[in-house]
Amino acid sequence: METITEQFKKFEQEKCLFEKTVNGIGIWERIRFGILREIKQQSGAGQAHTRLALDQRDNVEGAKLWLRNIFKKNPYLAPSSEMLFVGHPRRKKKEDGYWWDLYCDPIHESCTLDAVHFEMPHLLEHKSPAKTPSLRYLEFIHYSGTIQRKLGLYDVSLSEEDRSVLSEIERKIRDEFGASIDLESKVQRLLRNRDCRLWLYERLLDRVDPKIAVVVVSYGKHTFIEACKNKGVPVVELQHGVIYPNHLGYSFAGERTKTLFPDYLLTWGEFWSNDVEFPIPDDRVIPVGYPHLEQSARQYENTRSQGQILFISQGTIGEQLSKFAMEVDRHPDVDHDIVYKLHPGEYDRWRNEYPWLVDADFEVIDGSDPPLYELFARSSTQVGVGSTAIYEGLAFNLDTYVYDCPGSEILLPLIEDGAATLISSTDDLVGARKTKPNIFDQDRFFRSGATDRMCRTLNQLTNEGTTYQD
Repeated sequence: METITEQFKKFEQEKCLFEKTVNGIGIWERIRFGILREIKQQSGAGQAHTRLALDQRDNVEGAKLWLRNIFKKNPYLAPSSEMLFVGHPRRKKKEDGYWWDLYCDPIHESCTLDAVHFEMPHLLEHKSPAKTPSLRYLEFIHYSGTIQRKLGLYDVSLSEEDRSVLSEIERKIRDEFGASIDLESKVQRLLRNRDCRLWLYERLLDRVDPKIAVVVVSYGKHTFIEACKNKGVPVVELQHGVIYPNHLGYSFAGERTKTLFPDYLLTWGEFWSNDVEFPIPDDRVIPVGYPHLEQSARQYENTRSQGQILFISQGTIGEQLSKFAMEVDRHPDVDHDIVYKLHPGEYDRWRNEYPWLVDADFEVIDGSDPPLYELFARSSTQVGVGSTAIYEGLAFNLDTYVYDCPGSEILLPLIEDGAATLISSTDDLVGARKTKPNIFDQDRFFRSGATDRMCRTLNQLTNEGTTYQD
């Protein structure tokens, strides 16, 4: 059965949406990821993360962050540096008491880099104390654009022709997917934010004068990447999650392309470039490994497995997976302990959305303690749908099963590779656990020597004019 994503990819190609421009700006490459997410949510898919429903109170809090950022960690007081990092705003507190950016801090700690690190707030806050050295915040840029927009200092006027084009796309989306998308408002907001923030990012690049910019999660950072391209600063993206053919943040098959894609993508291993058509040359997709995973797995290598079955939840499929976990717990042939690990985006809402878990006879983890990797080390089996964590669990030699429900297509490459088994019932799970184990080539998924290779690669890419060599 064709998935919504596959239907969407056909739709955007048939309607030639990548060719549409508004005020001379190619809009579709900037909004396609968010449009698909909204279509999925309107079709009944769950919510991946807790999101702020912005109201007047949140606008006030944003204004406070903006004002505070003028005096605290002002981005325009950052030192000149060879590398400019824009990290992941969601941090994890580790045993040392610091809040870590799991994608960047292992690099900062292990590599000798001349770098400054920038961060957006997560849910209107920054975690402290942060592990990251030379840390600056970006709300001065982000909310300056918002404030200017609300004061009417920046306005975007759409021509009747542009309005007609957007209205026609809205109608086609409604006819094809049954979803109501206010495309005109989205595009106006996008263009206003771009106009407000582009020059501010360009001034930041003038201040830091980096040789390269390193980002985590490139989609959603289009204006920053545009500023980098305007200033001739190559952009390097660090892989942060699952990359697969239907991930619209990375996959641009056929005639699709993206002008605001990073110049380099550093992946965890060769597996992640399989079957994905990136909008950059193949030699710029570089498998370097995953430093955080490599270092953490080493930390727990002496932890004794307790043979438990670990369920890895996500907001988009939490209802289905949690009900399946309840069925597994009741199965007469399952005598292993069950642990249900919630995604951070579910911590504050699972009791309302999955009330059957409240009185479950197994442990539900709704916090960062114990750490996920410790749970992996204590388990023998993991069950999930489309989470990045499933791949990470493979590095702990877990027998891996993918529950067949909407979203499981994300892990289809893992199933086809023989590293995981697709199941649709408790009997499937019980039967599969009695057969031969999955085959997992760890170096293909997570290249060894990740930390050293990451240091070498970033230093090499920093040298202007240097072609990367492994």
